[in-house]
Amino acid sequence: MSKDFFTTSSRIKTTPYTSRNEEAGVLKYTVYNRTLIPTIFKSLQEDYFHLINYVQLWDVSVQKVIAIKGKNSLDLIKFLFCRNFNKVSPGKAYYAPIVNFKGGLLNDPVVFCVQEDTFLISIADSDLFNWISAINEVKEFKNKVIMTEISTIAVQGPKSESLMSKIFDEDIKTLKFFNFKNVSFNNDNIFISKTGFSKQSGFEILISNPNTGIFLWDLIMEKGKEFNLRVGCPNMIERVESNLLSYGNEMNEMDLPYDCGLGNFCDLDAEYDFIGKSALLKQKKIGFNKSIYRVEFNYESPLKPIFYSHLPVFYKNEEIGKVTSIVNSPKYSKYIGFLIVDKTIEQHIEDYYILNNDKIKFVVSEIL
Repeated sequence: MSKDFFTTSSRIKTTPYTSRNEEAGVLKYTVYNRTLIPTIFKSLQEDYFHLINYVQLWDVSVQKVIAIKGKNSLDLIKFLFCRNFNKVSPGKAYYAPIVNFKGGLLNDPVVFCVQEDTFLISIADSDLFNWISAINEVKEFKNKVIMTEISTIAVQGPKSESLMSKIFDEDIKTLKFFNFKNVSFNNDNIFISKTGFSKQSGFEILISNPNTGIFLWDLIMEKGKEFNLRVGCPNMIERVESNLLSYGNEMNEMDLPYDCGLGNFCDLDAEYDFIGKSALLKQKKIGFNKSIYRVEFNYESPLKPIFYSHLPVFYKNEEIGKVTSIVNSPKYSKYIGFLIVDKTIEQHIEDYYILNNDKIKFVVSEIL
């Protein structure tokens, strides 16, 4: 499917690499942060097997990047996020849920500490710019909050280190998980980060100049031939098998971090206040009663779609939740997906079922 399927406008944008995705034969897109992102090139399954065996180049410019600059930038970061930011180090990235005043998830971005007075926030699919700008103004932190034009590309897959060392240097292999470095390339400064939306190893590259981005894209494509490089995209099968959650699919503002396995990224014992802390402390006294589970089941569908989403789950004919991001997993040889539900599901699992024309029994395992 071409991007011409959409009427692009200021509400649905392309990226510096959309033309390169088209040249690579993208079949389907979705819209993420009001921007086109590929979802399938060959097929969901073929893209999956290539990713877990070789290396792919992704356009993930949909991960919009907000910059916070100023002498009070760390104070703003600490107030915004429920993760403890008492100790931060330049060159480190932090996965950090952000919640509203009721404790509901607004986003689950990655925060890059560039300097003690400069942070970059790479966001998932929801608008945080107005929220952060408003908090900055109302609480008088007096920082600059900027929606940058940074575009991000990712090199993901088991051969990603070999490819990246061909383009940069062998030192790139020493970059630790959730660390990044400032690199001079094509007379520009770019950030290379040991992060990415897969568990297959890889890097993300944050680029301010689109011309530099295109130059690097083409260079990666040339150098990647010996590694069987393809243009790809985040793969739904791989991410579900890897227990990688997607904001807006698995969880939203109605869910607390503790409902979806993100409690370890919250510090309710921090000596300072942050947005949502009082609401989360109040709920802690009552108890965090929900959890997220991986659902596994066998199902023979005559249509055999590539995935399902939001299938209702019932307990004794009463709907109690919905299973999201259901894929046919080659690794587990069955359908798998995610379910946020009350923890009592563990007590009477034989009584639960999914309804999709037929009743489908399933088993669950908690996502920690």
